[in-house]
Amino acid sequence: MRIDSRKPKAAALSAALTVALLAGAGATDAHAATLSDTVGSTPSETTLVQPVDYRSDGFGSMQEWNASMEAKRDSLEMRAQIIMNMYGDYATDDERAVLQSCIDGAGSLLTMEEVDAKSTELDELRTALEDAKREALEVAAAEAEAAEAAQASYYNAGYTPSYANGSGLTRSAGVNNYNGRRETYYSSNVLYHYRTGEWTQDSEGFWRDSDGYYVVAAGDMAQGSTFTGSKGDCKVYDSGCAAGTTDYYTGW
Repeated sequence: MRIDSRKPKAAALSAALTVALLAGAGATDAHAATLSDTVGSTPSETTLVQPVDYRSDGFGSMQEWNASMEAKRDSLEMRAQIIMNMYGDYATDDERAVLQSCIDGAGSLLTMEEVDAKSTELDELRTALEDAKREALEVAAAEAEAAEAAQASYYNAGYTPSYANGSGLTRSAGVNNYNGRRETYYSSNVLYHYRTGEWTQDSEGFWRDSDGYYVVAAGDMAQGSTFTGSKGDCKVYDSGCAAGTTDYYTGW
């Protein structure tokens, strides 16, 4: 079999000539460099990729563009994961799908425009989910107040309240007065807190954090503040209840 030694030389000459002609016609260095790598290769060795014109994005080199692009993708993934952790329970299936696509697929975004557009979409989604969570908490608070009002009407009609006891708030009583505050509860079966997975239930069904504090909501106290309730030391992790009320987080 005869081997034609002229073909590799012709292919190399064709590649060099193509790059030179494109450069003369106004192609950027980035385009020319990409083309010089692909012209003359066999189809099985070449994947056609749209060259990046990094200068139009305001970068002085491809290395700078790559570094910025990687940082933007990483930021997008991290923000999406944070939003999923904080508001995933209040999101629709479609909204969770958008968040998951940012977490899993940020690396497939190929241009600055795509990353910036996805970042804007993420900001808008976070705002919508913040509103959804606030509305859910307001509904839960309204339902709790309605339940308390119903209990009060029974008491006013002649029923003897049994919620002041030496054991503090209990499941059977549901309401307790302690040290000038009204103690009630809200259930993880109805409103699942996004940090519930970090806590454990004790033998009575109360949620406790890793330090042993009772997890409570208190609208008139700062998040993270601690105080003593009828059950023991409490830590505020949520709001949404009336002033002067302590809502214990339970699994009831």
